[in-house]
Amino acid sequence: MIDVIPTKPLTIRETEILKLIANGYSNTQIGKLLEISHRTVDTHRTNIRNKLGVSNLAGMIKYALRSKLVD
Repeated sequence: MIDVIPTKPLTIRETEILKLIANGYSNTQIGKLLEISHRTVDTHRTNIRNKLGVSNLAGMIKYALRSKLVD
């Protein structure tokens, strides 16, 4: 099994959003919490996937768990 290694480091905001995604928050909920548009959250989500080289939510959550961003 190959670990996910980001092609570029995640920004502080991307890390914050990844933590919320891994904790089950929707784009709309994250947007409300961070006072940004759900579309902006979606853009961050796409950037996170690209940087991690994963194609789906499961890959993002796997990275968050292995990186100890969430319990």
